[in-house]
Amino acid sequence: MKTSFFEKPFMKSKIKKDKVTLFPEAGLGYLLGPILALISNGVVNIWLIQYWDKVLMLGQWAPLFETLLPILSAVIIIIGNLFVGRLMEKKPTMAGKARPLILIGMPIIAVALLALFLVPLPEGATWLGGGKGTTPNFWASVVIAVAYNLYYALAWPLYYTSHSALVNLSTRDEKKRGLLSTCIMAAQLGAAGLSGMAGGILVDLIGLLPTYKYLAYDDKLGKIVEKVTNDVSVASQVTTANPLGAYSMGITPDQANSKWVILMIIMVVCLVIGCLLEYFFTRERITEEIVAKNQNAGETEVKSISMKEQINVCVKDKYWWLIIVFFFLYQFGGQMKNNDMSFYSQAMTGENALSSLINTVGAIPTALGMAIVWPLANKFSKSKTIIMGCALAFLGGSLSFIALLPAIQANTAAVSGISVASFCIKALGTAPAMYISLALLANVLDHQEAKYGIRTDGFTMAVYGSIMVCMAGVCNGIIAGINSAVPAASKPLVHTILGFGVESVAYLIMGIMFIWMNVEKYTKEDKAILEAQKEPKPEANN
Repeated sequence: MKTSFFEKPFMKSKIKKDKVTLFPEAGLGYLLGPILALISNGVVNIWLIQYWDKVLMLGQWAPLFETLLPILSAVIIIIGNLFVGRLMEKKPTMAGKARPLILIGMPIIAVALLALFLVPLPEGATWLGGGKGTTPNFWASVVIAVAYNLYYALAWPLYYTSHSALVNLSTRDEKKRGLLSTCIMAAQLGAAGLSGMAGGILVDLIGLLPTYKYLAYDDKLGKIVEKVTNDVSVASQVTTANPLGAYSMGITPDQANSKWVILMIIMVVCLVIGCLLEYFFTRERITEEIVAKNQNAGETEVKSISMKEQINVCVKDKYWWLIIVFFFLYQFGGQMKNNDMSFYSQAMTGENALSSLINTVGAIPTALGMAIVWPLANKFSKSKTIIMGCALAFLGGSLSFIALLPAIQANTAAVSGISVASFCIKALGTAPAMYISLALLANVLDHQEAKYGIRTDGFTMAVYGSIMVCMAGVCNGIIAGINSAVPAASKPLVHTILGFGVESVAYLIMGIMFIWMNVEKYTKEDKAILEAQKEPKPEANN
């Protein structure tokens, strides 16, 4: 059988042991590597819509385009993810069916990142003092649309769908799979936290967004002072302190646009290091097992399982539907929260500092959750632990609406305290869904393999990847459309709903739905069936 490029000696995994180890496999391949690779995606998800809205000023000259592009592109993104899922199943080798795609996607992501944030300023972007862009609006729109779909429909699915499949393909050991699931979800959380926390700081430090100076009454000082905001609607709002709605420019859009290349170069460096770590310090033991089984049967090539066969199994499996709907709600609520937090911060306080504070302090209960989730899951089951977490997340998110009371909304310190407290309680409740959902998905896939004789990793991870990738754009489109449509006075309420309320309701639905998620009762039976089918394992390919 012809050897692939990824099976050559210098491309082989550095993981030699048949059993999963905490270091280097879990520590480098499933934690540090993914954190570095995922940081750039966190920046894109959170700050791309701000870049469009504040720097390119799409809301000023193309609000419908800004809203519909991410939503309509979802179709192309789904096709892209299905294409990647098919690639995964095409010709599995001892190098794996997911790991090679991580390296293939790496240079494409790097190019797409630069294209997303190096858009020439369009003519429709105008600002105080007669400043305006020089690129025709049509060509700027073409660059935006092509870069967006290159990133979300091809580049990111090549990495993310493959990255997400690694836990399912790493081992059949339930405890070790739980360890890797915790690491990979902690990496996603860590990357999102770093991009949100550092992003808010870097935006102000480097000057990545335009700034506007205006006069406003400061409750703490008891006098009128000059304030700075990234939102022109806040600066131009007519108030007692500013009866004419007058403001002046700090950083102009063209100045801000020229500085994004600095951040993107940093992101590309992190991406390359992260992808290399994840590729070389992971191993697909289940794929190796399937390839070895075919080789022992005298087959020169591993028989691929068609998408049609996989779809036929998935559509009649109620547990598959439960876990997929769960991931849909989980990602929709999470992306609405993450992507709206900078808007929420600007609406409640007029600046980005609150979003950085929320992401920084909010990481503490999430890290605490990592320590307590698995003991609870081992005692009560994964699904029941998720149900308990959903109830806490719903209650925690509901507390955020207290900050809208007039007596509290006038006090920035009180708003910050309530926002952070609400976020922290909700973050603790989301921990079970965050850390053990991929392990529960692996239970569903193992149950399918034991019951129907085939694995549906390709189709399942394509659907999973479509949900995870599409939601970032869909949520950005929803946020952009609503933000440009509502007046400044309504933004605190609107962004509290978008940043806290939507996710809280999503967790309430997930908790009710998981009452019927009892696939874990088949775990022992499934394991016995799969062990009986297992061929004697040859020496590891590494």
